[in-house]
Amino acid sequence: MQLHRVTLQRMNRKTLLATGLSLIASYSGYTLITDNDQVISPALAAQLSSPKINGAQLQNMLDAAVKSQKIPGAVMYVSTPAGKWIGASGVSNLQTKTVMKPNDGFSIASMSKTFVSVAVLKLVEAGKIDLDGVITEYLPTDISPNITNSDLITVRQLLNNTSGVAEYLSTDGFKNATKKRPRSKPWTAREAIKYIYNADALSAPGNKFIYTDSNYILLELIVENVTKNTLAHAIRTSILQPLALKHTFTELREPVVGNPATGYGNRNKDGKLESFANVNDGNGLGDGSLISNAEDIANFASALFGKKTLLSPKMLSEMLVMKNENEIGNGYGLGVEKFQTSQGMFVGHTGSAYGFNTLMAYSPKRNTTLVVLFNSQSSNVKTLAFKAADSALNNIALKK
Repeated sequence: MQLHRVTLQRMNRKTLLATGLSLIASYSGYTLITDNDQVISPALAAQLSSPKINGAQLQNMLDAAVKSQKIPGAVMYVSTPAGKWIGASGVSNLQTKTVMKPNDGFSIASMSKTFVSVAVLKLVEAGKIDLDGVITEYLPTDISPNITNSDLITVRQLLNNTSGVAEYLSTDGFKNATKKRPRSKPWTAREAIKYIYNADALSAPGNKFIYTDSNYILLELIVENVTKNTLAHAIRTSILQPLALKHTFTELREPVVGNPATGYGNRNKDGKLESFANVNDGNGLGDGSLISNAEDIANFASALFGKKTLLSPKMLSEMLVMKNENEIGNGYGLGVEKFQTSQGMFVGHTGSAYGFNTLMAYSPKRNTTLVVLFNSQSSNVKTLAFKAADSALNNIALKK
């Protein structure tokens, strides 16, 4: 905008008022030349006449959400063809009152599933996994016999939550174990999956969509067995390094990067926010392993859905085949959710765990990326995210 102001200031004021503004406002492809021989190119004229993101309005929305939902702090990122905006509000830690910054890290919880899906689909591309192969082919041989229907469940069905496997998080055994599990002893996928050994299936494989985190614990085991390395390594080498995402890491598996916020939630069911800083609810496992910041998440979403540089066209097409679509158009693909909004369809993922609530969403038609990060699990990210989309997009013509 500084260049725009300088250019306008140098124009002859009389000529600008008489002809310049009208030409810019109704620009139709001509180049404006003032009597001082100052030129406005077609590209510059188009920029001057295009709508801009109202950052003040977005900041007010973010501040209002933090106040009304009693969230300690939040970060929001909005990118549209008219530009991008990022803002922060509140605090990253209630005890220290540290002011939240736009580049602070958050546990992204189940949003991590999209990263896991990409890592798995990269292995499919490499011919190391068959998307429609049964999981007995890829699981360790000592684990596979203990998973109900493992000879029928496919890798695809794990990715899109149609496998019917039971939920390890809801078992009494896991719940009780987390109460005394220190963060100095990270969970392993092998330990977590034992809580559903020989458990009754929730449905026949491929029969219906039932979201369970166990699907992504099994995917973690598959990736580790196929690559002979960790899931964290697979995500780093196939996603984080190629995209230069320097503020993203696997919690309790890799060194801490940046300044992660503290997560809070109503842990004691008494209406009070309590810190999750010393809680180990399975942090670092494949169903919600990553800590990241808004800009890294936005760059990941843009590369995956916008620039389409992370996956082959075939794999991206497979990823976006949605299950569980209902009358309002929502659905779930291979580690990706579909959101139907007033601005059209967005794809991405939400996350809610460890004292955090997060959302990543991308609109193909709008070429728009949204990221909302709250450090309170007792909060609603969708309302703010899509209200922000309305604010940023209402004056921008829909891409055909």
